[in-house]
Amino acid sequence: MTEADRYLLEQIRRGDADGWAALVSRYQGRLLAFARGRLRQPADAEDIVQDTFFHFLKGLPAFRQDASVETYLFTILRRKLVDHFRGKHMRLCSLQDVLDAGGGAGAASGSSSTGGDAPEAASRLAGPDLTASWYARRDEQAGLDKSSLAAALGALLDRLKESGNLRDLRVIEMLFYGQLRNKDVAKIAGIDEKHVALIKHRALNEIREHVAGRPGAAAPAPGSLAAYGDSMVTEVWEEQRLTCPKRSTIGRYLLGTLEGPWQEHVEFHVNRLGCRFCRANLEDLQKKSAEEDSAAVRDRILHSTIGFFKK
Repeated sequence: MTEADRYLLEQIRRGDADGWAALVSRYQGRLLAFARGRLRQPADAEDIVQDTFFHFLKGLPAFRQDASVETYLFTILRRKLVDHFRGKHMRLCSLQDVLDAGGGAGAASGSSSTGGDAPEAASRLAGPDLTASWYARRDEQAGLDKSSLAAALGALLDRLKESGNLRDLRVIEMLFYGQLRNKDVAKIAGIDEKHVALIKHRALNEIREHVAGRPGAAAPAPGSLAAYGDSMVTEVWEEQRLTCPKRSTIGRYLLGTLEGPWQEHVEFHVNRLGCRFCRANLEDLQKKSAEEDSAAVRDRILHSTIGFFKK
């Protein structure tokens, strides 16, 4: 949560319409770019973005500020798009539109939808009548699992970033976020398929060990993340936007001022992997840059001709 967003939220909570207008102006461009990338009709995109801001404002009292405003808005927008497509699966990565990911949501973990602890699953369903408290406990456990998994993934990715191991970071991103098969990842990364499998195995072990040390979360079985459910890794990745660069970093990428390896990494994430969140940010920044250039030219023209009007 940036200080600017905190300030705007405080204004909005006090009923300041100018604060709300500033927040809408701050985020509407990137949200519209994202929605227009998924919808054929511009009017539909505008309606869904309008609805997104409405539900953000309506749900503001419950917003705990444990995520950024941008992440929260994108989460609402994605849910609105899912509703629009009536539950049709949304593919967020352009690589998935080109390659056969083979197995859908289960490709990241290499497991089937029946994975996990079968006896425990059977015991949960043994009773003929599931009570409201059972559902509450289930939802609470799912929340703990997602929180633990997000922390574990974050720790893994932070380690790779700090060590400068961007190649392994891209491999893991393709496996868990892009849900690509090992052989496709190997081809894209230019390494042996066995090496991809080794990177994946090490990552899974690191995630499992991290989760095992957190209270309340059920650790995944060795060698897989099936205990969380096949789609939870990708779901957490999308919700938390774990490998999305900051907007300021995308701005530096646009200007070409990032250090060489990071310029290449952001290029991969935005254009090769095709993260639609970041592409929306990039398109919005490009549009703002073009508008600023146009305004600068206009100002120079007016400045150079103002003498005629003074006469």
